[in-house]
Amino acid sequence: MRPGLAIAVVLVLAAQPAWAQGKTKTAPSAAAIAALEMCEAFAGGGDTLVEDAIAAGWDAYEDDAESPFVRSYSAGRDLPGIGWGDLFSLVETYPGTVFGYCRIDIANVRGDGKAVIDALAGLDRYEGEVVAEDGGHYASLAGGDSLLLTHWDNMGFVIQLTTLTPVAGE
Repeated sequence: MRPGLAIAVVLVLAAQPAWAQGKTKTAPSAAAIAALEMCEAFAGGGDTLVEDAIAAGWDAYEDDAESPFVRSYSAGRDLPGIGWGDLFSLVETYPGTVFGYCRIDIANVRGDGKAVIDALAGLDRYEGEVVAEDGGHYASLAGGDSLLLTHWDNMGFVIQLTTLTPVAGE
C-alpha cells in the first residue's frame, strides 16, 4: 500500500468514532421542542405526569396541593446545548374548564437563541409573531387551546405556556 494512502486510511478510521459521537448529540432546537412538549404535558394535567417526566430525564415531583382543585409540579434537567432548565407547572380545575400553566426558565444559556425561537415558532401547531429586538428573540404564539410566549435574550431562555381546555361532557 502506498504510504499516502495508508495514512489517509488510518486518519479516516481514527476519526470515525468522533463522527459517530457527533450523531448522538441532541441539537438545541430539538431539546427546546422536547422541553415545550414536556410543558404541554404538564399543563394538560394527568395522573402520570411525574413518572413520564422522570422517564424523560427530568428530576420531577408534585408539590404540596393547596386545594383539591389545584395541583402544582416542579422539575429540572439539563437541556442539551441550552443549559439547566427549571420547570414549574400549575393545573387548576374549574367547572367545565381546566387552566394549565407551565414555565421553564434557563438562566445561563448557551447556543443559538434565534434558531431555537425559530424552531418553536415553526411548529405546525402554533402560529403568531416573532420579533428580534436589542439582541433578543421573542415569540408570541397561539394554537388550539394553548398560548405560548417564549424568548431568548441576555436574561436567559423562557418557555411559558398557558392552556384553557374545556372539559368534555360538562
